[in-house]
Amino acid sequence: MHDLLRAGFSRLWRAPVFWLGVAVMACCGGLVCLNAYDGAQRGIVYFMGDLCRYHCIVTVFLPAVFCALFLGTEHEHGAIRNKLIAGKSRPAVYFSSLILTLAACLLMIGAYFVPVVIAGPFVTEGLGIGPGMLALVLGGELLMAAALCGLCTLGSMLISRKAILAVVLLLAVLAGLAMGGYLEGRLGEPEFYPGIMMTVDGELVDTSNMENPSYVRGRAREVYQFAADFLPTGQAVAYNLDMIVHPWRMCLFSLLILTASTAGGLLAFRRKDLK
Repeated sequence: MHDLLRAGFSRLWRAPVFWLGVAVMACCGGLVCLNAYDGAQRGIVYFMGDLCRYHCIVTVFLPAVFCALFLGTEHEHGAIRNKLIAGKSRPAVYFSSLILTLAACLLMIGAYFVPVVIAGPFVTEGLGIGPGMLALVLGGELLMAAALCGLCTLGSMLISRKAILAVVLLLAVLAGLAMGGYLEGRLGEPEFYPGIMMTVDGELVDTSNMENPSYVRGRAREVYQFAADFLPTGQAVAYNLDMIVHPWRMCLFSLLILTASTAGGLLAFRRKDLK
């Protein structure tokens, strides 16, 4: 597998999609710092903890785009079949592809943090959360990205046509984000309406204790919260909106998805007929 990784990284450093992802993420980091600076001029306080989570929505697209354009090209042009003909085992081919995807996405995410680490301290008012919690959130974000890498690698190793792969992965990410946004929106509904005074038949009525019919209660709330914590895209929305309820459970789910997708993808790839 060493030879596969060496050849893969050699190709990675020359891949336009990788450097485009690095540039996009670096620009995103610079933009959030610029936004924090503009907010500081208007009296809005930002914390480093805020800047460290604004990349999550963009991050969910990185594995899909990278796998579609990088691994998808290998599959469509027969490079994977040639590796097997050259004597490389299927597990070695699969794991080398997964490692390349993980490394590329982590490097692209790292590009986001370069301007944040350099300029962030000058435009924010401290961390905003404890160092331990910040480390847990950052670790959870990286595990979320790793889980998406595992899922996208699975798709790229099983779908031979690059165009079909790109459509499938991008539609899956968009559907996942829509689901994550819906779940977090429902979970974010207040249990009671805010205290206001309204006139009914000329009388003032206090509605501060009026229940919100859209608030999710009971077992349904547990199901919604489980789904939001389990889906990597749901995690991305939660991190981005700072609606983190179970950080350790989210990390555990990401590890579970990465492990299950890798095991399932490897089993399916062993049986795939590479024409």
